[in-house]
Amino acid sequence: MKKFGLIIIILLSLFILINYKINLYKSKDVSYVVEDYLTTGLFNKYKMYKPDSIQIVFSDNNLAIVDVKGREKKSPHMNVSYKVFLEKKKNGTWKVKKIYYK
Repeated sequence: MKKFGLIIIILLSLFILINYKINLYKSKDVSYVVEDYLTTGLFNKYKMYKPDSIQIVFSDNNLAIVDVKGREKKSPHMNVSYKVFLEKKKNGTWKVKKIYYK
């Protein structure tokens, strides 16, 4: 029985580590970070079903500005536009710093 529990713990740890590495790799793409941020989160007031268009307005090595258009998740599902400011972290991944209604 102890071997079974140890195997479960090892497999669970391996799954969590692989999932973390995949998410870290995907977070190096600006459009993935914007879409993930705007479509997930329990208390996200900017939540959308799926962004219709993601357009990078400005980007350099440390900062990116992206225009996003799509339908709101909340009823009455109005069309919304956001201007998203992202900053690159030291490990090369992007992080959303600020969102403005456009």
